[in-house]
Amino acid sequence: MTATDQKMVAALLDRREELVFLSGPQLAERIDVHGAAPTRLAQKLGYKGFPELRKVLQDEMLNAQDAARRMQRSVKSAEKGNYLSDLIASEVTALQNLGDLISQSAVDDAADAIFAAKKVFVFAQGHALPLAQFLTRRLDRFGMTTVTLTGRGHDVAERLVGISKDDVVVSMAFRKQPSTYAPMMQHVRSTGAASILVSDLAGLIMTPEPDMVLAAPRGRSGSEFQTPTVPFVIVGAILLTMVARHEEETIGALEKLSTLFDSFNKP
Repeated sequence: MTATDQKMVAALLDRREELVFLSGPQLAERIDVHGAAPTRLAQKLGYKGFPELRKVLQDEMLNAQDAARRMQRSVKSAEKGNYLSDLIASEVTALQNLGDLISQSAVDDAADAIFAAKKVFVFAQGHALPLAQFLTRRLDRFGMTTVTLTGRGHDVAERLVGISKDDVVVSMAFRKQPSTYAPMMQHVRSTGAASILVSDLAGLIMTPEPDMVLAAPRGRSGSEFQTPTVPFVIVGAILLTMVARHEEETIGALEKLSTLFDSFNKP
């Protein structure tokens, strides 16, 4: 292997969660090698091209890590048992990088699509459920109609049957694609409804592709324990943007809700 090959291999091993979702040209630019170098490396390793090698690395990172080993790696990585400080540093770094990965214009588009929808369908499984609950409750307070798409496949299908082209689906999924995601998205596409995905780096390879993807790493390496801090910030930014861009309607709904709260609190 040439020095360039060794440089790429070292980068892919040491910075896998950052680099493994990039195209060949993007990888070459990120680590400052010739544009054709990733393809040549992949072919030396027996692959047809870099996309095939990248897919193998992605699958290994996303699917071959069990929860126990991820937690063990996270515990061992903390310096001198400073678990709180280590976690804070990881989250701060992820949040600082968030602005470079997701633009405000992308958040604007997502906020406008949600606000314009007749109904907002919120899809979530597993660890994404608390985030879905947070979003639906906030949208309910804005006077919007929300439908949660959670549970088994039949549960999702029953709630999805009423979707139309005037609606939007906001999906939340982390680490790997849920089994119910593909059939759900295929139906969403057939209706012409808008679709948004909030995710970590796994969202960049989920299929079918949604209309909008807001994806960023969740702190630590994809092979370690991760928190929902970054996705919560993304959703929070969407909600604040909705208020800023549609202030009269959203603030008006919150004022009505406050009055309604008062009537319920009367003895």
